[in-house]
Amino acid sequence: MSRILSKIKLNTFAIILSILAIVAALTWIVPAGSYDRVEDKDGRLVVVAGTYHAVEAAPQGIFDLLKAPVHGISKTAEVIIFLLIIGGVLNVIEKTGAIAAGIHSVSNFFKHNPHLRFLFIPLGIIVFSLCGATFGMCEEALIFVPIFIPLALSLGYDSALGTAIPFIGAGVGFAAAFTNPFTVGIAQTIAEVQLYSGLGYRLIIWAICTTVVITWLALYARRIRKNPEKSLTYEFDLEKRKELKLNQAETHMTRRQKLVLLAFGLGMIGLILGVLKPQLCAFINRRWGLDLITMLKLENSGWYITEIAALFLGVGFVCGFLGKMKMQQFTDAFFDGVRSMAEIAMLLCFAQAIVIVANNGHILDTLLEWMSSAIKHLHPVCASWAAMMLQTVIDFFIPSGSSKAVLTMPILAPLADLIGITRQTMVLAFQLGGSWMNMVIPTDPVTIAAIGFARIAYPKWLKWMLPLLIVMYLLSFALLIPPYLMKWQ
Repeated sequence: MSRILSKIKLNTFAIILSILAIVAALTWIVPAGSYDRVEDKDGRLVVVAGTYHAVEAAPQGIFDLLKAPVHGISKTAEVIIFLLIIGGVLNVIEKTGAIAAGIHSVSNFFKHNPHLRFLFIPLGIIVFSLCGATFGMCEEALIFVPIFIPLALSLGYDSALGTAIPFIGAGVGFAAAFTNPFTVGIAQTIAEVQLYSGLGYRLIIWAICTTVVITWLALYARRIRKNPEKSLTYEFDLEKRKELKLNQAETHMTRRQKLVLLAFGLGMIGLILGVLKPQLCAFINRRWGLDLITMLKLENSGWYITEIAALFLGVGFVCGFLGKMKMQQFTDAFFDGVRSMAEIAMLLCFAQAIVIVANNGHILDTLLEWMSSAIKHLHPVCASWAAMMLQTVIDFFIPSGSSKAVLTMPILAPLADLIGITRQTMVLAFQLGGSWMNMVIPTDPVTIAAIGFARIAYPKWLKWMLPLLIVMYLLSFALLIPPYLMKWQ
């Protein structure tokens, strides 16, 4: 097992270091430049179109490269703490036996109802896709990866599928979103398009894209059930299945284990309510005239990583108590889980270093200016495609949907008026182009963390995902044609 893990670390780590070196070399070649930025009413720094100007070059040297991963710790601190808490809390819950008992119960259900097994993949993908499409589930999907991996294994699938259902499920919803506040919401606001307008066509896009992902994963699942050696995680799964057999020696779910699972389930409901807090409060205000934000002195913003991590930590303490764990047992279990996340956390720091080097070298705004200038000379449909691919390039350096919106939409929104497409169409090009690659790029901490749970080497993950990405981009090109023909507003 240790030999496999060391190989995985070498592959992923080597690729991240290679990309870091390439980006550093670009800072010596690409001219340095920057846009002016102003603060909008929500406190976001938004780019001012037409203000690009050259700035003093800042080529990144060897010492700059060595410092970048250290700075990456502070840049990804919230995500790292989030992962460490996930690792600790899930290990606590696992030590209570609740997860193993719950998985065994689900597995038994499908064994006794084999005609319903086919629902496992579509139902899972639809649930996570809806979460990504509505409230922008992204980092939150990581909570479910360590749970779906053993569940998938118990049903005869593999760890790759267990990773894909929550991670890719949320990813396709995030890309084909219809009310995601971090992409559609911010982009439409900056583009001065009515908030959450165009819902009908976006629902069609979401349904099509989600169906494609379900079909692709179902075909993969059928292939590995026929021949497990074709699995992306075959070696890892051999070890994992041995662990599952040991953990499931006690198959009867006790009352305390049921309480632990109930506490975990209530915590997940609390997570969704916390993330959707602004929308829920606004709905209650419209429906019943109750201003809960003022009445309860709540912040008018949804939860993010810090609040979710705090909630999950609280769930861990409650589950430990309900599981009747002694303090020493709880402590040992929690910190064993924390240590299991340490390698993934360090990979995040080095991946973030790529973004830091590009920012410090002042080359991102130059790349944006070059590509946006080229778009204006294209046919409207081709221009929308080019705008989508521009988002893909920017996505490598800035995986965050909201950050891409404030960087690119102030430039692309008025550009849409010049090239003959609606701003609504440009928002769609932004969200499609700026999301698909998030499921494979090494600069996205969520991607590195997700495949880290299943110990999937990055090159294997990239090769496995490539056919799906090609299909989704071709589909996205096709989906951008009707908005031009119908002058989509």
